[in-house]
Amino acid sequence: MVNIINCFMKIETKNLTKNYIIPKSPDVKILKGIDLLIKSGEKVALMGPSGAGKSTLVHVLGLMDKPTSGQVLIDDVDITSFSKAKLAKIRHESIGFVFQFHYLLADFSVLENVLIPVWNNKKKKKEYALEMLKIMGLENRINHMPNELSGGEQQRVALARALINNPKILFADEPTGNLDRQTGEKIENLMFEICSRLKTTLLVVTHSQDLANLADRQIKIIDGQIK
Repeated sequence: MVNIINCFMKIETKNLTKNYIIPKSPDVKILKGIDLLIKSGEKVALMGPSGAGKSTLVHVLGLMDKPTSGQVLIDDVDITSFSKAKLAKIRHESIGFVFQFHYLLADFSVLENVLIPVWNNKKKKKEYALEMLKIMGLENRINHMPNELSGGEQQRVALARALINNPKILFADEPTGNLDRQTGEKIENLMFEICSRLKTTLLVVTHSQDLANLADRQIKIIDGQIK
């Protein structure tokens, strides 16, 4: 595999809140004063019931959404007031995402889907993409289209795509929720193995205790608060 030394990323929140405004109704309070520290290189499982605020927290930590109040610090730098352009740059260069659904582009091959985040630099990244797909066990599938893959293969392509830019932190939101248990376990183990190899900080949202047990630490969120 291409030898890339990653720089760990620490992410922290201080008194983080997130409200959603509904016209002519009281604001809906989703996150209620979250204080959280994810250390560099740490692998953390975020658990909690549906509606507790897990995905909202991931969206804020992943710089896809801004908090209503409080701070988000990346490597001790408060990025809360950064412009959309600056946040997008950090997100593109340092953050990877894997979701419950793979979101592959139907008209692109496996290799092309993996290269989408680095499309402007795809020639230089092609070797790395091929080696990543080999690790995923998909070296014989690179020219296949998404509809020619199983659900587990599609999710492995999504994982390779999330890691193509060698992110400092990977957010995985129920990454195996749509898969059968046996297939899910293979992808979960692979995800943790690759994050360890690449020295990537990992936050995984899950309802699965088996998946959470792979993490260094488990965090529970209930009614918008860390318990």
